[in-house]
Amino acid sequence: MIRIILWNLFLFSVPFIMAWLWSLWLARARPEVKTQRRWASCAVLGAILVLLSLFYIRLTSGDAPKAQYVPPQLENGQVVPGRFE
Repeated sequence: MIRIILWNLFLFSVPFIMAWLWSLWLARARPEVKTQRRWASCAVLGAILVLLSLFYIRLTSGDAPKAQYVPPQLENGQVVPGRFE
């Protein structure tokens, strides 16, 4: 249980850590505006690609909305996983 909580806290904190690292990099390196725009556009493009992949996975996976769920069962000493029929 603690592993799940720590993993979720880590995933929650990743964007804040990335923003902090970004601000440190900007403060120390003082990059040109062109370089800043290039990095920002790469970050925005990455976020768009992540969202598009999530939408694609949602639309192409899963089962029919009217399918009947059959829970896991024990047959001949083997566990048969749950499924939609």
